[in-house]
Amino acid sequence: MMVINRKVERYAREVSSFLPSRDRAEAEHEITEMLLDLVRDHAGGKEPDILDARAVIDELGDPEIMAMSWLEAREDSGLNEEQSGFRIGGTVLNTSPLMLARMNKAVSVMLMVFTVLAVLFVGLGIVALGTHTINTFLPIFLGCVLGLVSIAGRSVITRQIS
Repeated sequence: MMVINRKVERYAREVSSFLPSRDRAEAEHEITEMLLDLVRDHAGGKEPDILDARAVIDELGDPEIMAMSWLEAREDSGLNEEQSGFRIGGTVLNTSPLMLARMNKAVSVMLMVFTVLAVLFVGLGIVALGTHTINTFLPIFLGCVLGLVSIAGRSVITRQIS
């Protein structure tokens, strides 16, 4: 359990390093406690091991994103301790940081797929037009639309984090 505690405390310290100094001690304590609870839950009744800790930390993802979520949830002065949650845009979600991390990963994967599809559509469209296989700009147009959706999605996520 000592190895798990060190790993959890290291992640909590890294998350708190992205916060203002006045919030660091409180954040580190809260995040450490939350992570230890999540590790115990992940272990499913058996004695938690380092793999459980790694899995939970991997699910939570980037410490900077976690820090911004923690800070935004605390800045909402209208919520009491029982109502606090994590903020996405202007909406406070009463959800765990683990669920938020899963949602962020799903959106990131979707935007990556859009980017790959955009490159494929544009590339294949140019090749097909060049070889006179097709005589329409539709694949290039679709690729550009997918590319714009991907860029817009990434900018929205970046704006929410900062």
